[in-house]
Amino acid sequence: MGGEHRVVVIGGGFGGVAVCQGLRRAAVRIRLVDRRNFHLFQPLLYQVATGALSPANIAAPLRKIFWRQKNCDVLLDSVTGFDFEKRQVHLAVSPSLDYDTLVIAAGASHSYFGNDHWERFAPGLKTIEDATEIRRRILGAFEAADRETDPMRRRAWLTFVVVGAGPTGVELAGAIAELSRHTLRNDFRHIDPLETGVMLVEAGGKVLSSFADPLPDRARRSLQQLGVDVRLGLKVIDISDESVSLQSTSGDTGTETVLTRTVLWGAGVQAAPIANSIVAAATRSATPTSATPTSATPASGDAMNAV
Repeated sequence: MGGEHRVVVIGGGFGGVAVCQGLRRAAVRIRLVDRRNFHLFQPLLYQVATGALSPANIAAPLRKIFWRQKNCDVLLDSVTGFDFEKRQVHLAVSPSLDYDTLVIAAGASHSYFGNDHWERFAPGLKTIEDATEIRRRILGAFEAADRETDPMRRRAWLTFVVVGAGPTGVELAGAIAELSRHTLRNDFRHIDPLETGVMLVEAGGKVLSSFADPLPDRARRSLQQLGVDVRLGLKVIDISDESVSLQSTSGDTGTETVLTRTVLWGAGVQAAPIANSIVAAATRSATPTSATPTSATPASGDAMNAV
């Protein structure tokens, strides 16, 4: 084994799995490192978040994926740093890994554009934990509305605001609308789920802006047919546990406050936290190009689960 080319892949998302599978016939020894022991099919997280699927339906064990691939070994661990001069990856539990080629496919995390305190009020959707928390909030909102006797507070519980009209936001908004109009339609005695309001807020001029025409316009019309209030050209300027404040991106300084108890975030992504370790190692190293960072994005347009 000493003469084999050593490949270390960080991240068991779409990119990391594709790299490992692409090298299945190569004369290399692969170590796939992820802090989760499963590959997450992230494009379907929104269905877990709205109760249509269970987490097990979209999580495949990494060891099961690679059990026939003899040149690939899965390691459950977290990366703590890099030494590009020594060509080593430092891990939280296991000994450091030596590599000849390093592939970093760690994906992305949420971005709140400098307003990280919004995260507690408006969770994003990147992990199984995010999906189950969002599901808890959505279903809990209907239960709270059913108990509420004050009409204004009940309306706030039945108002859902989704920020960002990319793939995640569009999927979430549509799924919540279908949940309220079909799945839960006859489940409550004191509220009518048909009165649920779903608002999709987007700072840009169209939904699914990264997709070619005519898909954005078709997606907008489909959402509106489901009863989603698509609000374009609006940016979020504040979020609390009882409301979200919006402002036009056209220069109008007036603000609109929407009373809601459920805000969901799908507006931005940033590099995974591992990027800080890469920058620190590259700064220390005299030969930072010894690593070969890569990234990958699923077909849905959302970045994969971060390591």
